[in-house]
Amino acid sequence: MSAIGARKEAKLLVVEDEHNLRDLLETELRRSGYKVEAAADGEEGLEKYRQENFNVVLLDVKMPGMDGVEALRQMRAESNVPEIIVFTGHGTIETAVECIRHGAYDYLTKPVKLDELEMVIDKAYEKNRLRIENINLKLEINKIEEHQRIVGKSQVIQKVLETVRRWGVTDEHVLICGESGTGKELIARAVHDASRRKARPFVTVNCGRLSANTAESELFGHVQGAFTGANKGRAGLFELADTGTLFMDEISEMPLDVQVKLLRVLETGTFRRLGGNHDISVDVRFVFASNKKLEECVNRGEFREDLFHRINLLPINVPPLRERPDDIVPLSFYFLKTATEGGGIGWEISDEAMAALTAYSWPGNVRELRNVIRRASILATEPIISSDLLPFSPPKTPPLPRPAGPSAGETPPLPLWVIERDHIQKVLEKVEGNKSRAAKILEIDRKTLYTKLERYGLPT
Repeated sequence: MSAIGARKEAKLLVVEDEHNLRDLLETELRRSGYKVEAAADGEEGLEKYRQENFNVVLLDVKMPGMDGVEALRQMRAESNVPEIIVFTGHGTIETAVECIRHGAYDYLTKPVKLDELEMVIDKAYEKNRLRIENINLKLEINKIEEHQRIVGKSQVIQKVLETVRRWGVTDEHVLICGESGTGKELIARAVHDASRRKARPFVTVNCGRLSANTAESELFGHVQGAFTGANKGRAGLFELADTGTLFMDEISEMPLDVQVKLLRVLETGTFRRLGGNHDISVDVRFVFASNKKLEECVNRGEFREDLFHRINLLPINVPPLRERPDDIVPLSFYFLKTATEGGGIGWEISDEAMAALTAYSWPGNVRELRNVIRRASILATEPIISSDLLPFSPPKTPPLPRPAGPSAGETPPLPLWVIERDHIQKVLEKVEGNKSRAAKILEIDRKTLYTKLERYGLPT
């Protein structure tokens, strides 16, 4: 992106007590293409900094009341995302060192030429943009699937894709419902890609992995000193998704007290950081997903009815794989292509293996199919997926005469991972899907359980 093009996206905050210079900077920088807000002193600048998301801050040092150094210190305690450029007419090496130590991007001495200032602003904005992209990449790096497109030829999945295309162009929030492993995150990405926000951030969060103690901090962010260990302020996921899309998976698992605050964000577009006293405005499109029936969660008192009605405006129901058998064959070859060196060239799936794949009920849906194909391709000694590489048997055929002998009816031993998968599945059925109770019975922590569920393609 060119510097001129980037300026249309860059949002600046100018904090300068000298009236004429403040007006000049605001006018000229807007004329150059930046979005500009101005403040007359440190207190007003800090207030605006807390209420909006800026990319770059121009901060004067010598001001009455709260000076620039103190404003810089407090801004950095709130968030380390915006880049802050400090400038003054009374520059000293000591002041410059102090500002850099508190997190300033650069230190300029007045008077400064407009073209030189714009050059520094453009570099600061580029660093800010890369910082935000890096944060979003770190959030997504463990969630990005190897396959990034929706594969399927069945009528039911084509109907889903048509709904995505129709609703993606709106800016309304979307609720995606379906069993675990059906590809709800891929549908959410498709909604984002079909919208005007497709070039903006796509941020994901699994509400089932948020503890009651950390949910607010993760979503809303926190100010310095909000709780023990909060040595610095931190931007939450709502801020990181500003102008883009926030995908909230397993929304049914969100704590009830946090649901109240989420409802306020949906209705007003504002929120407060944990421990903060100031509203922050964001422009976020929300896409929610649930593998539970939210109506039943409402009836059990586990989900707020007003929140359910607020997010259920545009529902998308993703069918389980057993209801779209026409997709099993293309999906199998697609996963074989992504799992093998050379993109699956020369690989085959035997007729017997294909019969087993299409006859299986796939409780873990598309995720389980992907894992089965990947594992079979690793175990294969030649480029063919045969039925003996699958963790289930082909459809039964009329029995053939078997030779007599004690070993004739013996069943070959199952691989260890199949035994573990089946045991985890039985425990989950026994506790009716309660992950915390299942983890306790299995004597593992909740995070390890989720990892195993994803590995084996079981519902998460």
